[in-house]
Amino acid sequence: MREIRRDDDGALVGFVRETDGGWEPLTVFGYPLGGPCTQEGAREEVRRFGLEVLMRPWEFRQDGEWYRCVIIEAAAEEVRVRPDDHRYPHEVYALTLVRPGPDTFRPQ
Repeated sequence: MREIRRDDDGALVGFVRETDGGWEPLTVFGYPLGGPCTQEGAREEVRRFGLEVLMRPWEFRQDGEWYRCVIIEAAAEEVRVRPDDHRYPHEVYALTLVRPGPDTFRPQ
């Protein structure tokens, strides 16, 4: 994987990963932003949407149910989220999801 950083301040905005079909754009925690394309296309996708997608509503899966949440903090190995779903049965401010993938965490 190769890091993609913002030009003006060097902040990490995501990654690109080489696959059999080309290059895949990824968030800072490795979630796919789109399908494989050229390396430059994947880099541009990360620059344009890598941070923006983190501000959108997401869903996490717990005990077989999907619950709406917002991302509080995202890093390479984990994501902290705040449940934002009246159906969520636990009273917690935040949860830490370790290495979340599409089977446990997804954009809404």
